[in-house]
Amino acid sequence: MKLHQVRIHNYRSIKDLTLTIPNMLILIGPNNNGKSNILRAIEFALSPSAKPDPEDFFAYRPSDDKELWVEVIFRDLTPNEKNIFEKYLLDGEKIRIRKSAQLLDDGVIKIAYRGYIKDPQEWWLKRSAWDRLSTRENIQNEAENIPQLRDLLRDPGRITQQTLFQFQQRYINEHRHELEFEEILEDAPLLGRTTLGAGVLPDFFLIPALQDVSEETKVKGTTVFGRLFQRAVQEMAEADERFQQARERIKELINDLNTRPEHPGSEGSALARLEAMLTEELKTWGVKTTIEVTPPDLERIFELGTQLRVDDGLKTLAEKKGNGLQRAILFALVRVWGQTLRLSAQIAESAPRPYSDSVFFAVEEPELFLHPHAQRQLLQALESLIAIENHQVFLTTHSTHFVNLDRYERLAIVARPSPSEGTQVRQCSEELFTGEDITERKRRFHMASWVNPERAELFFAHKVILVEGETEKAVLPFLAHRLDCFDPNVTVIDCGSKFNIPLYMRILNAFRIPYCVIHDEDPIPDPIPQNWDEDRRKAAHQTFFMNKEIWDLLDSKLGEVEILSPDFEGVANIPKNQAKKKGKALAALDYLSNEENIPERLIEVIRKAFRLPSFGGDSNG
Repeated sequence: MKLHQVRIHNYRSIKDLTLTIPNMLILIGPNNNGKSNILRAIEFALSPSAKPDPEDFFAYRPSDDKELWVEVIFRDLTPNEKNIFEKYLLDGEKIRIRKSAQLLDDGVIKIAYRGYIKDPQEWWLKRSAWDRLSTRENIQNEAENIPQLRDLLRDPGRITQQTLFQFQQRYINEHRHELEFEEILEDAPLLGRTTLGAGVLPDFFLIPALQDVSEETKVKGTTVFGRLFQRAVQEMAEADERFQQARERIKELINDLNTRPEHPGSEGSALARLEAMLTEELKTWGVKTTIEVTPPDLERIFELGTQLRVDDGLKTLAEKKGNGLQRAILFALVRVWGQTLRLSAQIAESAPRPYSDSVFFAVEEPELFLHPHAQRQLLQALESLIAIENHQVFLTTHSTHFVNLDRYERLAIVARPSPSEGTQVRQCSEELFTGEDITERKRRFHMASWVNPERAELFFAHKVILVEGETEKAVLPFLAHRLDCFDPNVTVIDCGSKFNIPLYMRILNAFRIPYCVIHDEDPIPDPIPQNWDEDRRKAAHQTFFMNKEIWDLLDSKLGEVEILSPDFEGVANIPKNQAKKKGKALAALDYLSNEENIPERLIEVIRKAFRLPSFGGDSNG
């Protein structure tokens, strides 16, 4: 199964939040806005043993709201998972589960798992119908208006809840296409269990930003290394003949220890003699002692004394190494996990089991202690991990190396406008590239992303300035510094050409990121020079009419457009001979280094572009 959607209510900094979950979810945004709280809310939902503290309830909730809950919607269920959750299948393809924590008046927190079920809208087909249909007399009275209930009276036997339930299920199955259903949260506990066992829901591994590697490399079932170790030993137990022989020898030894002499006075094992001595000492109590050795789980024996050591010239435990290497070890364990699963899948098919096969990995700030190249390598490893069936990855990051501009559907921008409003997210899962030239638009956008990957920085900005090329990108921040209006929270994006500006505007509009577009007017000469051929005339018209497309895409609540007429070089008065000699960008920087050469129109545009929008409430969280 794969996680498709998460809804969170009253958890830590989150009042109410709905999040769509792709195969890889990347949470970005300022510190202390709630990114980590989202991961921990998902961990709470998927970990049966997780229990919140009173401080984990949203502080600004109404006084009578004593409940926090997290709902998860799963899709892509395997046949085995569909069988386990058959009762909760919605539309035959998804399940919706809620884990809640209720804060009682005495401070005790009550935990419950419940699932959503499909209930017919007709009252007599609901599970609650027993209250009105518990006797034959009641059924006869209701059958006056609902003739279908007469089928219940054909059997002269006693009407029971089971009888009613079987009738309802039979009728629903036979008339499903005629009925209307609604999703309701079941009152009973999920799967009929007051406690949910580990493994029923997907495993969720969270690597915090500051993690104790000595804990994570211990051989226990809650750690990545522990899971890897157990899988390796399990495969050995199934395939290695020596392991099977060892198991048999231990079994024989245990049998010998538990064997007792058949006749009094016969010599038995040392354990038998110890048992007899204890019985003798306790005979005044009228009791008999028995010492019985239970055969151990051989796979667990190997956990004792197992340690992960690292040799970088000096062989020591992992926790003795530097922070960067420690974190690299944790990520290596994640990568090896993926390789192990792929290898296992190639060797043999796993037998159906009453557990979920899905595994989710969450990593806080994976860039910590890693240089840029190592960050890119880690991203590749995580990409390969999500290629494994039923695996998903969740990240929080402040690094552009984990943000791919043309994979915007993975991103969720996290913000907390004010403490009382709580943590909120902005996502975009819809197709942003539309129109007849959609293929060409995508190709240009992908090329621009690869040529200049730093453009992903726009997702971290408080405001974005879109410009046509490298000259404006170099000059605008330079002049903003000279004019004392530069703001480091504003990002200038070189779009590569005027034709690419609409592509970036669509993303900024979708994620509600404030922006300013600065572009050339590029007017069509009147009259058009006679030496222009048809291609040049056509190109000039396309460039000029791009102005209208930019204006049509403008969201006035987010952005503004500044047109430079006829173009940037003309407004800045850059000498053409210097531009040809040095290149436009260097010529512009040299010429505008003299403040007397900066025209008023350019000053006006720069001050406006670098002015931050007014944020309501606590923008920094």
